[in-house]
Parts: sequence; structure tokens; C-alpha cells
Amino acid sequence: MRKAEFAVPSEVMAEFAEKLANQNLSNEIVGTNDDFEVLVEVEYERDQAEEIDELEEYLGELREQIEEDEEEDEEEESDEEEEDK
Repeated sequence: MRKAEFAVPSEVMAEFAEKLANQNLSNEIVGTNDDFEVLVEVEYERDQAEEIDELEEYLGELREQIEEDEEEDEEEESDEEEEDK
């Protein structure tokens, strides 16, 4: 049995958990890190490595989405400050 650990930002934990549930992989929340990300440990067999790769890719997409949302929020705040002047 192999193990992979994912550090999942709390903002996207629900989406990641749904994808993980669809993979039918044994998993456990093992804690949090200094960035307040949820640490998820996933057990898998060698023939399930592709599912782990999919989870890694999906988590990367979720992280990109968070970054884009933060950039949009910053732009909106900047626009609001401009309007207030």
C-alpha cells in the first residue's frame, strides 16, 4: 500500500473531498499545516497511481482558481478606492 499526502486549502476542501470520494480511495484527514491547509492522506495501490495523478492535477486547478479569485478581489478593491476619490 502506498500513501500520498495532499495539503488542501480550506477554501476548496469541499470540492477536493467530492473528487476524492468519486475516486473511491481510502483517505484520512491527518491535520493542518502552518498555512491552515487541511492535510489529507490517501492510501492507494500501484495500479491506482493514475487516480493520484488526477487528484494532484485537480488540486493544482483549484489552487489556480483561488489565486484568480484573489486577484479579482484585489482589482475590485482597487476600483472601489478609485471611485471613492
